[in-house]
Amino acid sequence: MGRSLFLLSIIYAFAIDAAFAQNGALYQYSTVNALLAGYYDGDLSISQLRQHGDTGLGTINGIDGELIAVDGIFYSIKSDGKAYVLDDSTQTPFAVMAFLQEGTTQLLPADLDYKAMCRWLDPLLAAPNHYHMVRIEGRFSSIKVRSELRQTRPYRPLAEVMKTDQRFYELSEITGTMIGFKLPELMAGLNVPGYHFHFISENRLQGGHVLDVKTQSGEVRINQLGRFTMDLPEGTEFEKLDLSNKREAELRAVEQQDKQ
Repeated sequence: MGRSLFLLSIIYAFAIDAAFAQNGALYQYSTVNALLAGYYDGDLSISQLRQHGDTGLGTINGIDGELIAVDGIFYSIKSDGKAYVLDDSTQTPFAVMAFLQEGTTQLLPADLDYKAMCRWLDPLLAAPNHYHMVRIEGRFSSIKVRSELRQTRPYRPLAEVMKTDQRFYELSEITGTMIGFKLPELMAGLNVPGYHFHFISENRLQGGHVLDVKTQSGEVRINQLGRFTMDLPEGTEFEKLDLSNKREAELRAVEQQDKQ
């Protein structure tokens, strides 16, 4: 009887964990401050990452483009502005994932730029201290996106990379998917407080990190996430990073460049 109860408790624990993973859980690998410090080679594969979500964003080793996951398919949008499907062996130094749920939906108004779109979203995200995932299926008059050149060792801090190695693209009259998160201020140092969006076109051929938009129409789906889990990289390289410094100015420079 005792052994049976023990086995049942293990099965129950796994079932509960699986339920959490697919119902309102935000998963993150590594920290944004590690990425800012130049930690560009992680040890988590896409195969492992997909166990934690079918929707998300991040980057891949060498910061070789902007990662976006849509409907369980993982893409890297590289410095040429084109999207490439990632194989399961590709590794990431930083990613954020969740399983997309039905959530709440709203029609996207026309003629919003990026800042106006975020202001319009704010009252729809009713729990400001929770995590939110946003998926927008829309038609856009224009989207300004960026990616960056693949880096080689010795790695420079991310803010330095972005001064020289960003590539910008203006996409006009385009339909596609924006995947984003709005994270509360309590995530400072771990991730990007506020909004962070990546875009991929409907034909899954181009996209990037979103800097600005001009909306036409679309549908917005919002998932409120009440649970957070994070895995940290293993190995001495990560352990040697100095993550004690506040990097808000660097983060603003990296995330908001060209939004001035």
